Amino acid sequence: MSFTSEIKDELFENLSKKIHCMTAELACYINCLCDYNTGGLRSGMLFVCDDKRHAERITALIRNLTGCEAELSLNKTASVKVREGAAVLKILTAAGIFQGFDSESPINPEIVAKDCCKGAYLRTAFLINGFVTDPRKNYHMEFSEREYGHAYGLKALINSFGISAKITERKNRYIVYIKDSEQISDLLGIMSAHLSLLKLENIKVYKEVRNNINRKNNCETSNIAKTVKASVREQRAINSLMASGDYKSLSPKLKQAAEARLENPDLSYAELGKLFNPPLGKSGVYHRLQSILKLAEKVN
Repeated sequence: MSFTSEIKDELFENLSKKIHCMTAELACYINCLCDYNTGGLRSGMLFVCDDKRHAERITALIRNLTGCEAELSLNKTASVKVREGAAVLKILTAAGIFQGFDSESPINPEIVAKDCCKGAYLRTAFLINGFVTDPRKNYHMEFSEREYGHAYGLKALINSFGISAKITERKNRYIVYIKDSEQISDLLGIMSAHLSLLKLENIKVYKEVRNNINRKNNCETSNIAKTVKASVREQRAINSLMASGDYKSLSPKLKQAAEARLENPDLSYAELGKLFNPPLGKSGVYHRLQSILKLAEKVN
């Protein structure tokens, strides 16, 4: 099961029972899924759903908020139909669709005035057209909308929570998306997907620990490579001085450093320093071996 499916299953289990939040849900369903003719309400209204749970929820919302009955069909394509013009007008009015408001979006600000209602609207929009990538791969959350006005309204709702959503166009659809993992977590919480939020946070922690381990291993590997490369150069310089007879003229301190390097080719400067009597710091060992390298260059 995909992460998106898990989120949607959880959201369907956490639908609101508050009248004002249910009103926001119905408004979202109308704006996203409903076909109706504002000039001829007698033609009725039709919701076509890709999941029977949507159809069942729409039917329940209409009944609970307006007292009207809708025709529920759960065939291959689930649908909800309201035939009577009076019922259509009552439903649209209850959802705030016919209330005058000056906005670039079909979302009535009075319907989503409370944060819980904004969350209910966003939850419904995600259930209809939402998607989240597998967080083990990358972080991306989106809402796919057919109308720019509704995409703009969703973006405004999301932004009202301090979350930075953006809009792009893809295949004649308007995509409202979020890339930041922290903000995706915040929005899951706003929509009441708390178990999915915890799963996302656990995956983020796992990825962070794994990345830290990888960075540490890469750093250690790099340091080992540097130590080996330096050791090879130093051993060659020492052997060169021995071959030319110039090794005998080295000071006791330089001979001590040379012997330590030849006997311990894999040790770092800090580790070599601990073998000296008295112990010598990393910088001291480095400078002694650098002196040997410079002498070898002059001889060659």
